[in-house]
Amino acid sequence: MPLATGLLEGGFVAVLAAKAFDAQPWMIAVISAASMFGNLSSFFWNQLAVGRPKVPLVTVLQCLVLVCVAAIALSPRSLAGSWILVGAVVLSRLLIAGIITLRSIAWSLNYDRSLRARITGRLQATTSLMIVTTTGLGSLLLDSHPESFRWLYAAGLLAGVVGVWAFSGVSVQGEKRLQVMERRTGRDSAGRNDFIAILRADPHYARYQWFQFISGLAAMMLEPPLVYLISKQIGANYATSIAIVLIIPFLLNFTTMHWWARYFDQVHVTEFRVRQNALWVVGTLVMFWGAFSLSLVWLALGRFLTSLVNAGGTLAWQLGHNDFAPKEQLSAYMGIHVTLTGVRGAFAPFVGMALYLGWDAKGHVPGSTGLGVWLFMLSAGLGVIAWRGFARLQRDMHKLGLVERPGR
Repeated sequence: MPLATGLLEGGFVAVLAAKAFDAQPWMIAVISAASMFGNLSSFFWNQLAVGRPKVPLVTVLQCLVLVCVAAIALSPRSLAGSWILVGAVVLSRLLIAGIITLRSIAWSLNYDRSLRARITGRLQATTSLMIVTTTGLGSLLLDSHPESFRWLYAAGLLAGVVGVWAFSGVSVQGEKRLQVMERRTGRDSAGRNDFIAILRADPHYARYQWFQFISGLAAMMLEPPLVYLISKQIGANYATSIAIVLIIPFLLNFTTMHWWARYFDQVHVTEFRVRQNALWVVGTLVMFWGAFSLSLVWLALGRFLTSLVNAGGTLAWQLGHNDFAPKEQLSAYMGIHVTLTGVRGAFAPFVGMALYLGWDAKGHVPGSTGLGVWLFMLSAGLGVIAWRGFARLQRDMHKLGLVERPGR
């Protein structure tokens, strides 16, 4: 399935839109944001799935994602085609948000906490390897024959069909018991799974989500400007643009996931986030220097450091809610987490592009040319706030005896 969904990754599609479809900056921002604001649908999928088998529902969503892949393959290289491209990407990310939300429930039930990150890490590493392979070969193909994106997406579609068939056979341990618990929770608790009610009842999880929101905002606002800087302003080719924007992150996902997984299995998610955010700030500062000097080498190095951190962040994003949630509310806690990711994703990339270029998203407003490369410094500052916030949360929970090493 990742051979198909990899072609829907914002970094790949955004470069394709910028170079093959000559998309406007706001379209690049929409494509970069799609994977994030698509998560706004997570709470809807969570409510839809209450008391229902998860795997059949996931396979339906996967089939609809493949329809979006087919739409891109058939898009003409014109203004209408760019609209089809943007629409297909946005719809696919809404559907993928449902897949991610429901899949996390299967992982939570099938794998014990002391092993969950390592097993999930192997699945994620396989996904990353497939995405690196698809987008890497795809970028080389596009540099040689730009029109060949149609055949690339058609091949991804066929691979995705095989993936859907394979996933349909996955079993979930204890799912019938979970369905009974979900129905009982809905009947007896009368709103216990309500978004606001959970955050009020669990102030530590609310604080965790607040600092996660700041951290995510800092990262999300950089993605569209980075694509624009590399592919438009510096003028790098497909292979170089996609390598820095997409392949470096997923390659590090594949190569370092096992290390992060072992560490995550031994610590609480708050401790994990403290160390992760500190290194992310360093990587962002290196990217600032690359942007300031228009150096692809420094941009790649900064991307390497932030991607090294984000490889572990993928695990924390998928599994971190388990360190707070009661078992009968796993899907509700994940729904909150994914939905808040969607909230920041709905505006952060657009704010980032507007701040970078200027408020008309084309160059400037009267008397202003935007922040330009100083946007990277603003992002690093937000990263520092999140880093210190996670540190205070970890300390407060430790004092209350709420932070334990899962391996013990």
